[in-house]
Amino acid sequence: MVVGFSLNRNRRLSPSVHPASSAAAKQVFTTGEAAKICNLSQQTIIRCFDAGRLRGYKVPGSKARRIPRDELVQFMRSHHMPLDILGENDTVLLVIDRDSKTVDDVRRVVDEMGGYVVHSATTAYEAGVQTARLEPEVLVINPGVSNLDIAMVCQTLRNDRDQTDATVILLDESFSADMMHKGSELGITHFLQKPLKKDELITALMPTVNA
Repeated sequence: MVVGFSLNRNRRLSPSVHPASSAAAKQVFTTGEAAKICNLSQQTIIRCFDAGRLRGYKVPGSKARRIPRDELVQFMRSHHMPLDILGENDTVLLVIDRDSKTVDDVRRVVDEMGGYVVHSATTAYEAGVQTARLEPEVLVINPGVSNLDIAMVCQTLRNDRDQTDATVILLDESFSADMMHKGSELGITHFLQKPLKKDELITALMPTVNA
């Protein structure tokens, strides 16, 4: 079965966290607040804090832990968590490829560039779920993923009012002239060949990074 994307408007945030909350303005967070923002348990946040993976300080005279905003943002970026609830505007990038090395290569490049949060999917079904959940602004797609209809993907994105400006980049071993022509008509901006070249990916991504 060939799969495109059927996007619903399920948001990526935990039901207990409201986008209109004061998180975007806060500079210091409790472990409970950090847990809700990261969609983790409070005990997980406390363990990360105590192990030094999430930095902060304890309130003098008590055991209460506090996490500065910059440290929470760094923690979330290192774990590729969406930052929108904090008012940060990192570009959400979704890599759709079965090859874990390609995903790692893309992640290394964008981590060096900064300004992105990266997610990945290995199947057409997972790609559809991730796209609906994350609403990525950039999709890096291997057209060889089984049952993935690139034309349907592009059409669905263009028809969705929240993703009409999404950037689609294809990544494969080679592209025929016919495939590139049809892809360009679908709004695909770049056709990158494997093995991935760092400079080519940076060139393709530069217009997409949020200021």
